[in-house]
Amino acid sequence: MQCPKCQTESFVTRTIRGISVDRCTNCNGIWFDERELASLLNEDARALTPLRGATTSEELNSKRGRCPRDATPLLRMYSAINSEVVVDTCLQCHGIWLDGGEFDALFARVHRRST
Repeated sequence: MQCPKCQTESFVTRTIRGISVDRCTNCNGIWFDERELASLLNEDARALTPLRGATTSEELNSKRGRCPRDATPLLRMYSAINSEVVVDTCLQCHGIWLDGGEFDALFARVHRRST
């Protein structure tokens, strides 16, 4: 699997509540297969520790990438949860790529609304 942003193949798989996601160890971006992101955003913060705490790279955030599953160009769109976050979505497999730090921004917005 090749990172859509930094082009490395250095991924680590993290399994949280039975959902396995792939995180680039170089740029800290995270790949979520279809429906995984929505499921994980509602989890407890302690369970999500392996996915949180990354920093954002403006250079990589603005870069267009290709799906790590099927090489389809990713569509960049503003998140409905937090319009400051641009998510990269595959129109073929419906996976979502979040650059480093974007998961934290979405998680914070979801949990701010629920309190």
